[in-house]
Amino acid sequence: MDNLAHVAMLTVRPVSGLPIVQAASGRAEVLGLPTAALAGRPLVALCPADDPPHSGAALEAAVHALRPGQTQRLLWPLTGRDARPRLHELMLHRSLAVDDPVTLCLVDLTQLSFTKALSEGENELLQLVASGEPLQGVLNRLTELIEAQFDGLYCSVMLLDTDSLRMHPGAGPRMPAEYLQLLDGLAIGPGVGSCGTAMFHDRTVIVEDIDSDPLWAPYKHLVPLGFKACWSEPIHAAGQGVIGSFAMYYREQRSPGHDELTALRVASHLAGIAIDQARREEERRRAAEWLETQVQARTRELLQAQEELISSRKLAALGQLLAGIAHEMNTPLSNALLSADVVRERSRVVQDKLASHCALRRQELADWMTQASHAALLVEQNVQRALQLITRFKQLTEDGGRAVRLPFRLREAALQAWARVQARMSVRHVQFICDVPDTLVLDGYRDVLMQVLEQLFENACVHGFEGSAGQIRVGTTPAALGHLGLEVRDNGNGMDSPQLSRAFEPFFTTRFGQGGSGLGLFVVHSLVENLLGGAIRLESQPGQGTVARLDLPVPVAETEPQAA
Repeated sequence: MDNLAHVAMLTVRPVSGLPIVQAASGRAEVLGLPTAALAGRPLVALCPADDPPHSGAALEAAVHALRPGQTQRLLWPLTGRDARPRLHELMLHRSLAVDDPVTLCLVDLTQLSFTKALSEGENELLQLVASGEPLQGVLNRLTELIEAQFDGLYCSVMLLDTDSLRMHPGAGPRMPAEYLQLLDGLAIGPGVGSCGTAMFHDRTVIVEDIDSDPLWAPYKHLVPLGFKACWSEPIHAAGQGVIGSFAMYYREQRSPGHDELTALRVASHLAGIAIDQARREEERRRAAEWLETQVQARTRELLQAQEELISSRKLAALGQLLAGIAHEMNTPLSNALLSADVVRERSRVVQDKLASHCALRRQELADWMTQASHAALLVEQNVQRALQLITRFKQLTEDGGRAVRLPFRLREAALQAWARVQARMSVRHVQFICDVPDTLVLDGYRDVLMQVLEQLFENACVHGFEGSAGQIRVGTTPAALGHLGLEVRDNGNGMDSPQLSRAFEPFFTTRFGQGGSGLGLFVVHSLVENLLGGAIRLESQPGQGTVARLDLPVPVAETEPQAA
């Protein structure tokens, strides 16, 4: 949008009628009139005739009253091609030479207000899209925002089928419902009204008089009583071509002004973003449903074909895990994609302005930088969330044959596991006590056991203490010959019976939406029982902390451990 479109410069001779000597504007028009056509025209003719305090005579008197070298500021309505008064701020300056032309700087306050309203509306619509508002609500709000800028305007959005053959109503809260119903399913073509033609030819279609325009000849009987003009702009989506149209209707014969054409283009662009995002979301939903269906079908096949090799409980857990991964990954990746789309679209607007040598206001640049920074943060947060889920999933699908069996000191492994938790979490408020003897050397899978301990320590910090002070103690307990009894105890919040019974279920978490994936204890359970061949159980009560008891078939080593 032209940032100087609301500013113009005039010079007038200080004689009767204030004839215009020269005019200049950022868009080569002043009040919808070509600047070249204004030369010689009396400025008083642009003043409203029915407003005595702001008549041409009053403006002429104000100009004549200027002393040489004096500048005066006035708020003054002026009329243009559409004969509608628009409020202006006039800065009048008279040079020291009495006979020299008087300079007027015109700031179109009505245009400035329109530009601001359009910009605010654009930001509101993008926020609605980013927040996941349903498409119908977004498009309805878009039509309301555009209609509010012009008296007597009615707007509609038509959506094109994916096969690009037929159109369907997308929005039009103020349009007659029976009219929109008649358009539903209508095939587009080179002479199908304004919208059908605009979508077919992929161009703006301006119909100033519906009654006489040949584009509407076969469809005049569909038009609600009173509509006389209809202008339509095709709606585009990245890589998809035309996906719909945005239309403006008036109950009078008329051609669009600069502001209306600007609003038409902006509305079409915003509708394209909203429709494209809704279609992408629908595709992601269908893909997720298909994946979930495929996972469920595959799970059933595995249950039948591998019943002797793997228990039905493990296959059910696998099916649940994969379906959950598909569901959980959809949200952060969708949010990241939407944020990236917003940055791309906003950046394109800035690039277009720079390419056309349009000046960028400081506030516009600041707004763009703020939006870009906010979107980048959303992308980072959601990608990190997706990576966390992928890491958890990889932990469950690691090949157990890769784990190396070797002698190691259990105390060193426990201390290193705690050091890893300290490195990535703020745990200064947590006291760690290791009661494992330094002389205890085991022959087993050191890295796997460290991963189990690390997750148990992290789980205690996040869920047991929730930022408050606490204590974690790890030590050995009596166990059967050839087994290791290991205990991890905290004095945190504890769990009630329903939580305790579901602790090892995948995707069960008490911190949904706060960073918890619900895979931590499920990973621990899988590693202990599948890779280490042991068992784990939890004991807990609300307010009395939690104890994790591990029984592992890890015999004492006969040789000293190798250096880590």
